[in-house]
Formats: sequence, structure tokens, C-alpha cells
Amino acid sequence: MELRGAMDGWGCPLCRLVAKAEMTYLDSLNYERVLDFNTWDALQASRGMCEPHSRAWERLSGCALGLAMVNRVVLLNLQRATDPKKSPAKSGLFRRAATPAHLAEALESSGECPACTLAADTATRFADVLLKDIRESESQALLRESGGLCLPHLRLTLARPGARRGESDLIAVHREVWAALMAELEEFIRKNDYRFQGEKMTPGESTSWRRALDISVGLKRGA
Repeated sequence: MELRGAMDGWGCPLCRLVAKAEMTYLDSLNYERVLDFNTWDALQASRGMCEPHSRAWERLSGCALGLAMVNRVVLLNLQRATDPKKSPAKSGLFRRAATPAHLAEALESSGECPACTLAADTATRFADVLLKDIRESESQALLRESGGLCLPHLRLTLARPGARRGESDLIAVHREVWAALMAELEEFIRKNDYRFQGEKMTPGESTSWRRALDISVGLKRGA
């Protein structure tokens, strides 16, 4: 039901579900979750969060304290990693100064951004749900109306174990969506020709280029 609910409106339902999971996680960081040991360990290993998720967190009300706590520890660990007194390079009885390559390696994270991990897990979980549900005509109709999956999430879904059971229905829905959008794109392009600029575009034609972008790369964050 959650998957079908995400098909209400235009755009890849997996993008919507991932965005919802990400924002729920980031919102929880503003409260006690930032103090959770597992979360804290993951954030230390990843040296904070990636730029997109850090910026998304920054846009939330009440983010300042949590961001300050996380990035204080990030900076502390960076100082420790670059401490010239603790160079890991050794040769026999003599210690060699760390090279730039050693320092670059020391500054690498040892874990993935936890929000990215959550996003990937969410997409995978609902891809598996879709492969089971797509055999139902109601699910096919809803997915068709939403414009189907974006290309990255379609590739993910087709690569899942057991994809063969839903492959034919999934591809059939997407071929219909693509064909209809192609027709609108062709009219959009044609009517932008000065010879046909007197012809009024339909609402679908005027937004076709944006919807094609949504299909190619996925929904814009926050959409």
C-alpha cells in the first residue's frame, strides 16, 4: 500500500519513497538520534554525511546543534589523522614522514554516508515489492499513470534477484509510458520551430521536456 500510495502523482515512486525515508532520518537527527551509538559510529566512519544529505539536513529547522556536534567530531578526527607525530609510515627502525598520498589515504572515510545507505536500502526494498506487485493490473495502471520508474531505479529493479517474474509486465508499462512521452516531446520540438509557433501546445507537450528529464535522471530532491 505504501508503494501504491507513492504512485499518486507524476514521478518515479521509488524516488518519492527514498526521499521520504531520507527526510524522516534527517529529521530524527535533530532530536535524540544524533546521540544514538550506532548512528554516531556510522557518522564518524563516514566523516559526517555527504554533501547532498548534509545540505538537506541544513535546511531543516533546529539543525544547528546536531550539525555542530557531528562536525566537531569530524574535525577532531581530521586533526588526529593528520598529526605528524603519528605518521604510520615506517621502514625498519626508522620512521619516514608521511607522503601526500599517505595523508590522502588517512583522510578517506571508512564508511558510507548513513543517509546514502538508508536511501539505497529503501530503493532496494521497494524494488522487490514492486516486482511482486506489478503482476496486478491495478499496480500496472497506477505505475503507468505516474510515469513509471526513473532510469536509475528501473535498472536497479531489473537487476534484483527474481526480476524475471515481473520483468515482462514492468517493461510493457514503461514502453507505453515512453511511447506516449515521445509523442509529446516530438510535438514540443516541432512547435518550437518558427514555422509552427502559431500552433498552441497542450499542457502535456509543454511539460514533456521536464518529465523526460525526470525519467532520465530521477526526481529532483524535494519534489
